[in-house]
Amino acid sequence: MKKNSFKIITALLTVVLALSATACNKKGELKNENGEVIAELLDLTNEGVYLATGTVNRNAGTADDNDPGDGTNYRLRVWCAEEDYDMISAMLKTYEGIRNQNTYTWVLERVGEDTAASKVLQDVSAAADVFSFANDQLGSLTNNSALKRIDSKYHAQIEAQIGVAAQASTSGSDYYAIPYSYENCFLYYNKSKITDVSSFDAILHASIPGVTYNLGIDMSDSYYTTMFLYTAGVQIFGPNGNDTSKIEGSLNNDQAKAACAYIKSLYNEKKLTSVDKIDQAPALKNGKIAAMISGPHMISSFKASLGENFAVAMLPKVSLGGEQKQLISFAGVKMYGVSNKDQSVRDNKTSEEAMRVAAFLANADNQSIRLEEREFCPTDQELFDAALESGIDTVKTVVSQSKYAKLKPGLIEMGNYWEPMGSLLNSVYRNLKDESTWATELKKIEDKIKPQA
Repeated sequence: MKKNSFKIITALLTVVLALSATACNKKGELKNENGEVIAELLDLTNEGVYLATGTVNRNAGTADDNDPGDGTNYRLRVWCAEEDYDMISAMLKTYEGIRNQNTYTWVLERVGEDTAASKVLQDVSAAADVFSFANDQLGSLTNNSALKRIDSKYHAQIEAQIGVAAQASTSGSDYYAIPYSYENCFLYYNKSKITDVSSFDAILHASIPGVTYNLGIDMSDSYYTTMFLYTAGVQIFGPNGNDTSKIEGSLNNDQAKAACAYIKSLYNEKKLTSVDKIDQAPALKNGKIAAMISGPHMISSFKASLGENFAVAMLPKVSLGGEQKQLISFAGVKMYGVSNKDQSVRDNKTSEEAMRVAAFLANADNQSIRLEEREFCPTDQELFDAALESGIDTVKTVVSQSKYAKLKPGLIEMGNYWEPMGSLLNSVYRNLKDESTWATELKKIEDKIKPQA
């Protein structure tokens, strides 16, 4: 069904997006392509949160399970990123069309994957029934019993994803989330200014008229700077990133010190600069920087900045240990989970429906829509394998870089890694930490990420 229905689904999505967009910022009615009112949109807060109530009698046939329902009236809260609001609205309308014997009241709120876990943990009973989150938040969510285990009827869907995505959704021996998108870091560049982007040496030593810097990276963010550690041979929580017994000596070692030495050397590269996320798109737009290392979350803004000169490539190679090595980045997986609310807040039947919604939003057909609309790399194995032939350069690059990427550990201990490592490596880069202190500082971070007794 994935391939046969793709064009139909995309056409339907376009219609619904156009309709929903007209009602997104005001109280009003949502109409279908025949002009029939299918939902009332009520502005619930000043933040633009809406209730959409109604039943769409449209059989789009995109669910894994085409059960039309039994006439139940459901009220479900769903969280999604700001940029995905209209797309998720359309998907939920399609879901209503499949479950057309039921009536749905949706509370759709703008909560990004980066903050979802912290918001859930503030009060699980007030959290969304269904929400998207980044895989490195799985540990804190499961440790606090904030997620429901995924029902066995959806295990086949999870096991149809790429191996790293199935791993990302696992805690212990159970699945707690349903994956839908894979991502890693790669290189964006202005193809009118630079063509050889194969290595740091080629980029940093290119003579480019009119630019101030050839390459930008956020050197304060350990999501990016950890790539130098990984490339040097460092392992965090073992080779698969999930073994808490592999802490001792994992950071305080010769490989990490070699990475620090390389990071320190970059400070003397006059054509490299550290750029905060907020300044990256403007720097590309005004031509002051020719290339930038970042992730898929910047595709839209960088395309707007570079226009027809927009180009992407795998991460460049670096000289480490006397040889050219391909940079190894973090990889991440976006997933849907169902909050583990008490029965006093949500009955079992509603919990089952919430899980059905999560599986639907993550299914292969909706992954195809995200691929087409947002250039999200799918986790469905069949779609992932086909992505190299998709004609979408960003997705092809993500798939190619996946051979040189390590999944962000989903362990709760990673919460103690990001800020300390980011601060240390930024200080190393700026020559604010003497080499004699590196071992002590690395050992401190090792101790921070050890499992607490």
